[in-house]
Amino acid sequence: MAATIFDLAEAAGVSISTVSKALNDSYSISEKTKKRIRDIADEMGYKPNARARSFARKKNGIILFAANLSKGVGFENPHLFEMVTGVDRYLEEKGYSLILKHVTKDNAPELIKELMLSEEADGIILHAGILTRQLAFVLGKEAYPHLVIGKPDFVNTLSWIDVSHESAGQMAANYLLDKGYRDVVFLMGDPVNDQISLRRLDGINLAFEEEELTIETISGITGFDDSRRITEQILERDKIPEVILCNNNYLALGCINSIRVKNMDIPKDIAIMTFDNYPFSMLVQPMLTAIEVDMFEMGSQAARFMLQKIKRPNMQTQSFCSTPILIEREST
Repeated sequence: MAATIFDLAEAAGVSISTVSKALNDSYSISEKTKKRIRDIADEMGYKPNARARSFARKKNGIILFAANLSKGVGFENPHLFEMVTGVDRYLEEKGYSLILKHVTKDNAPELIKELMLSEEADGIILHAGILTRQLAFVLGKEAYPHLVIGKPDFVNTLSWIDVSHESAGQMAANYLLDKGYRDVVFLMGDPVNDQISLRRLDGINLAFEEEELTIETISGITGFDDSRRITEQILERDKIPEVILCNNNYLALGCINSIRVKNMDIPKDIAIMTFDNYPFSMLVQPMLTAIEVDMFEMGSQAARFMLQKIKRPNMQTQSFCSTPILIEREST
């Protein structure tokens, strides 16, 4: 016969309430006590009943992940699904289920409010791509556990978690400077809509200013075609730069295309570096030097914070996680 929570309480010499709190990772129980009770549960082959656990918590055991899941998003934003995978794996370990919801910036305020009022889930994780001031107002008004993945670009009281893109920019710049490069062009997106580009540029500028240098910035580049066209113009200059630093793999792919058309060598004639390791940096020749962030880990951290907020509704989370990693390859 399978062990019950009563059997665990008797074996551990504690109350049923203490066993329940330990198995549900309550902050009110010490880590030492949690481990002892979990070890006993493993030894006795205890299998928790998900329905009973949800009832005991007076919760559904469900977390919503709201993001723009339009067609092609897996290609345009591969990081999104790395984050979702990290969230899902962590929640699964804790006995929670994850539900994905397609939400756009336009319908987010109304739809998110409906989701919160329905109490369909215990909390909601939102991708910053759907965040607006109106949605922030809705989240701030309702006492509902939430966490935004991505730092909002306006003053707010929301709970959020993000990567330090400034640190990533500084790491890229310091690497290039240490390699002896001084003439660098940074290709980035629209400054109005692409806050990640701007924050990376802040870190880049910080490193270059320390060396009393400046970096040329070309903004408003939205994808492969724009990048290819701009690179063609750069290569027509009397003095071409030593390095093109790209905000993502799509821009880097456009650069490589134009450089190949000119029969130029990478990195002998011009070097290429990119932010993000996916989806192309390992598939092109030469492979691209990249600044990578572990988005799976960030998803896991987001899920951890989410569950903490459910237990402690007044907890405010505004922090960075996941240190960027330099991956040096042949393109520099």
